[in-house]
Amino acid sequence: MSAPPPSRKLGTAALVATGLGALAVAAVVSRRTLSPPRPQAPPESLVARNSAVEPLAPRDETTFQVTTATGNVEAQRAGQWVPIKAGDTLTRTDVVRTAAGGRAILQLSAGTEIELRERVEIGLDRLAGGATVDLRHGKVLARVSGNDGLEITSRDTRTANEGPAHFVVLSDERGRVSVASLSGKAKFTAGGRSLTLVQGTQSTSAAGAAPSDPERIPEEVLLEVVWPAAEQRHGAADTEVKGRAAPSSSVTVNGTLARMGADGQFTATVPLRTGKNAVDVRVEDLTGRTRQASAALLRRGPPPALTPEATDLWKK
Repeated sequence: MSAPPPSRKLGTAALVATGLGALAVAAVVSRRTLSPPRPQAPPESLVARNSAVEPLAPRDETTFQVTTATGNVEAQRAGQWVPIKAGDTLTRTDVVRTAAGGRAILQLSAGTEIELRERVEIGLDRLAGGATVDLRHGKVLARVSGNDGLEITSRDTRTANEGPAHFVVLSDERGRVSVASLSGKAKFTAGGRSLTLVQGTQSTSAAGAAPSDPERIPEEVLLEVVWPAAEQRHGAADTEVKGRAAPSSSVTVNGTLARMGADGQFTATVPLRTGKNAVDVRVEDLTGRTRQASAALLRRGPPPALTPEATDLWKK
C-alpha cells in the first residue's frame, strides 16, 4: 500500500492541532465559568477606615466629665442656669455651682479630679495643658495622682499641686482664702509670697495678702457653743446662739450659715415657736471633718387669760 502524499499528512496534523487547541480553550472557559470568584482585597482607604472604628476614641482633654452630682448642681450656659448630672461634659466656657446640700465631682483625667462641696461656684478658665479653675466662693478638694498640673485661683491667690497631691481650697464670704494639704505638696501664692504646704499643714491669705506661715492641722475639730437660757419667755420670737470655731471652718445652725468673724466667733439667730425647739449646730473644718452639738430650747406659751368671777359681797 502506498504512503499518503505529504500535503495530506500536513492537513491531518493541522486538524489534530486545531482540535486540541479548542479543547484547551474550552477547559479554561469552563474553569472560569464554574469556579467561584476569588475574593478581592478591599482598598487601603477602606481598611484604614474600618480599623479606625475599632478602638474607642479618647475623651477630649479640654473637658471635665461630671462623675458625681447630688442635690442641686447647675451650670451656666448662654446666661441660663441649667441642671447637670453625672455623665455630662463641661468645657472652659461653663460656670458651675452647687446649692445647699449639693455636691459634685468633676474629672479631667483618670488621675485628676475636683470635688465641689455645697454652696460652691467655680469657673473653668483653662483646661488644656494643665487645668486652671477659678474658685469664686466655697470649698473644693483637688486630687492629682499623676503628673497632671492643676491650679486653683481665687481672690488674687493661686494654689497648685507639686506632683501627686490632695489639697483643699476654701474661699469664704469674708474674702479669706485658706489652703490645706492632705497629702503631697501644694504651692500657695498670694501677695507676692509663695510657700509650699506639705502634708498635714495649712495656711490662710486675708484679702489677697501674703499667706500666713504654715501650721499643723489641729487634731480635733474645734466647736464651742454658748447656749441661751433653756426657757424663753412667751414673747420671745427668736434667740441667739453663739460660739467659737476655727476661722477656716464653716458653721451652720439648723442648716443656716452662721455669721463668723475673723477670730472664729460666730452667732446665729434662731426663730422660736411655742413649745420645744431643737437647735443643731454643725461645724465643718477646712479638711472636711465635722462636729455637731444640739440642745432643746423651750418657749413658753402666753399665760392663761383670767376671767373675773362676779361675787355678791353682801351675801354672808
